[in-house]
Amino acid sequence: MMRHAIRQLWLGMLALFIVMAIGRFAYTPILPFMQVSEHMDSAQAGFLATINYLGYLIGAIIPMYFIFKSKAIDLKIYLIINIMATILMGVTESYSLRSMLRLVSGITSGTVFVLASNIVLEALRQAQKSNISGLLYSGVGLGIFTSSIYIFFETHNDSWQLTWIVLGVVSLLGGMFVIFGMRDNPTIKIDQTQHAKIEDRQPLNAKFIRYFSIAYFCEGAGYIITGTFLVAIVKSIPELADYAALSWMFVGLGAIPSTVMWSVIAEKIGYDKATYCAFVLQIIGVSLPILSNHTLILMISSILFGSTFLGLTTLFMSTGQKLMYQSGGKSNLVASLTVIYSVGQMVAPAISGVLIGASNNYNIALAFATLVLIIGLFSTMKSYKVLN
Repeated sequence: MMRHAIRQLWLGMLALFIVMAIGRFAYTPILPFMQVSEHMDSAQAGFLATINYLGYLIGAIIPMYFIFKSKAIDLKIYLIINIMATILMGVTESYSLRSMLRLVSGITSGTVFVLASNIVLEALRQAQKSNISGLLYSGVGLGIFTSSIYIFFETHNDSWQLTWIVLGVVSLLGGMFVIFGMRDNPTIKIDQTQHAKIEDRQPLNAKFIRYFSIAYFCEGAGYIITGTFLVAIVKSIPELADYAALSWMFVGLGAIPSTVMWSVIAEKIGYDKATYCAFVLQIIGVSLPILSNHTLILMISSILFGSTFLGLTTLFMSTGQKLMYQSGGKSNLVASLTVIYSVGQMVAPAISGVLIGASNNYNIALAFATLVLIIGLFSTMKSYKVLN
């Protein structure tokens, strides 16, 4: 059981590396090159992000209602489609087709995220290793870090399409390990005593879920503005323009240890206090560029952002998985939270694109993100207060 759980964990990390770090988040450091080469304005860039997040919303919903063969087989199918969409981003010349590819990429990244989370977290729980669940999402940080280094050295205004192709081919090679290695988790037999305990489990606290969901919605809406436009923000500063992609590298650098770090912190001080701390640090990270464009400030902002946006995902997903188990697993809370998160991150880039275009700078959009995150912090505090 232990060997199976560890294998599922590593393969899940690789799957999220592909669909999240490359399929979704590689768009952020490539975006400035696409804007220059294709003469895209902020509204068009925001739309490409929004349609990707719309796809992510759809993708998060699909596993709630449709498992076509099994969780593992479905994950592999969606993974292959996601990789093909990444490669085709470097082939097509049409903005409309790129929009469709970003939609497909979003749908498949959403399905893979939910399925990988369910498969891996369940395997770790069966092996009584839920305390290392944060490792699953560290694959995203590692992917952001490594892909941003490649993009910094190899991507130019006339070569961004080749970057998509190379990243897609690398994803295909990595995806082979997932396709041939991942299996469905075994069914654990439950004895009569355990079955009775499950029957006695109480339903989820509706008031807690309401505030908890609002908080995760705000996290989705608040983080994604920086998550979409950070590199473009740095690119707009003349003296830092040549090093813009490195800002995304610092995001990855902060993200790699963050998921495990926040899991450890949560085990020490409680998931409620850990979530409050992560929100506060993210609010600081998102708002710092409003105050200063100094290189050191932007580095700190990138690291704080990177070390919290995946950390908060880990904290919310781990809590959701735990509550699912405690309530008897009658509702897929992980998928429901992902849907809510997706709605937030779908709406925010479109709003921010308009705000950026209207003000001709990024400060109003960042202020909007900061406000949304503050609301998320207070909603989180309210949700945990309900339980105490």
